[in-house]
Amino acid sequence: MADATSGSVIQDLTVEHIGDEAIHLRKHSTYNVVLNNTIRETGLRRDDFGEGVYVGSAQSNWPEYTDGEPDRSDYNLVKGNHISNTGSESVDIKEGTTGGAVVGNTFDGEGMSGADSWVDVKGTDWLIAGNVGLNTPGDGFQTHHIVDDWGSHNVFTENVSDPASGDAVDFYVHDPDTTANVVRCDNTRSAGDAVTSNVTCT
Repeated sequence: MADATSGSVIQDLTVEHIGDEAIHLRKHSTYNVVLNNTIRETGLRRDDFGEGVYVGSAQSNWPEYTDGEPDRSDYNLVKGNHISNTGSESVDIKEGTTGGAVVGNTFDGEGMSGADSWVDVKGTDWLIAGNVGLNTPGDGFQTHHIVDDWGSHNVFTENVSDPASGDAVDFYVHDPDTTANVVRCDNTRSAGDAVTSNVTCT
């Protein structure tokens, strides 16, 4: 847990067999790097609290952690991590965060029971690029518009997604008419096919 931390590097660790989330940047933690870690077997106490990497705080927790203001855990980089067998999302990016990046990670959703995607972006102006996802529990990558002015202007590019099944899609954008998120046409499925999305790629 990194609280009010700036400029730190969390690197080359194995974080496993843990009750809740593995690595959490919180309470205005900015410009940190989560790099080349192995994360697995999270959420053993409660699966829906078992995120691999968690950035920021949910709106319901702002009164406790940030005096009711958005948790501006901004400009953090999550790169090169191998995240598997998590109870909840591989990476969960909360409302209130801005300008970070999730780049070059590998996600395996096998065993995930507390979430329905590898990555859920509720912040704004995030770059999600060059990640590879396997065994999606539902959708591959999601955005959600939880709070006004958040969950928008995020860009998804050059990611590789295992095919979503049933009614799920590789990229799901919540409330697309108001959030202006971008799914690039250079995202592909693992077999090289075009991805599925509820918005048109650009």
